[in-house]
Amino acid sequence: MIPFLRLPLLLCFFLVAFGAKGQDSISLPAAPQLQTPVAPVVYTYSFKPSGDSLKGIEKIRLKGGWNYHMVLSQNPYFRFFDTPTIRITQERPDNGKESLFYLFAGLLFFFAVIKISFGKYLNNLLALVFRVSLKQKQIREQLIQTPFPSLLLNLFFVLVAGIYVVFLLQYHNKATGVGFWWLWLYCILFIGAMYLVKFLILKFTGWVFNMREGADTYLFIVFLVNKLLGIFLLPLLVIMAFSPPSWWAVLVTLSYVLVGGFFLYRYLASFGPVRREVKVSQFHFFLYLCAFEIAPLILIYKVLVSFL
Repeated sequence: MIPFLRLPLLLCFFLVAFGAKGQDSISLPAAPQLQTPVAPVVYTYSFKPSGDSLKGIEKIRLKGGWNYHMVLSQNPYFRFFDTPTIRITQERPDNGKESLFYLFAGLLFFFAVIKISFGKYLNNLLALVFRVSLKQKQIREQLIQTPFPSLLLNLFFVLVAGIYVVFLLQYHNKATGVGFWWLWLYCILFIGAMYLVKFLILKFTGWVFNMREGADTYLFIVFLVNKLLGIFLLPLLVIMAFSPPSWWAVLVTLSYVLVGGFFLYRYLASFGPVRREVKVSQFHFFLYLCAFEIAPLILIYKVLVSFL
């Protein structure tokens, strides 16, 4: 009987032993890991105050691993902790040219807008004047069919021509008591009125004598040359505005040559088309130029001089 009891007793012993071991391994909690607190690194840097705003401060306590105060103090380009200095700047004297600079900048911007918006019109204009294309009649019809850029360039010519007349009056000491802006306004009004009256007279004359095509051809050439004169005259005026007085005699002479050359070109370019439309001799055409082109300019000059 003893052998039969020995086997069940051994089984019970092993079951009790393994059950107690599993219960102990589950019930015992894991030992906590001890973490030693690490104190933050503290750097101290003493310096001497350099101004009243830092008075009473003897020490800066910086936390972290980067001493930015030392970096700022050793910067080779900026002296952050030096004694502040007072810089006194002298007021720059006004020589009266600043307003002219903005005026010419505005005119250049105005011309740039025209060039960007109506570049084809300007190309056709130059092609017609310098005869780089054989399609002269077709180019002329294209220019006539675009009146808005023509109006803008005519306005540009009036503004530039007004500045040119003002410079001539100042060069000859005829406008000593009037400011530049008022004088420029008067010149713009006189020049604009002169060409408006000329336009109306030629239109009326062509309608009365049944020579509309001849009058339109002449007006087209007149305003065509005026547009180019305004474009080529602007750089010369910029040089005149910002050049020393010793240069003015040469620059005024160059302007006379430029304006005279454009008037001569207008005479030669308009005589042929007008003569095909109207039977007129060179002498009578020259008398017309003296009466309606040169005389109004002299009259405007005399009126401005007497008015000023």
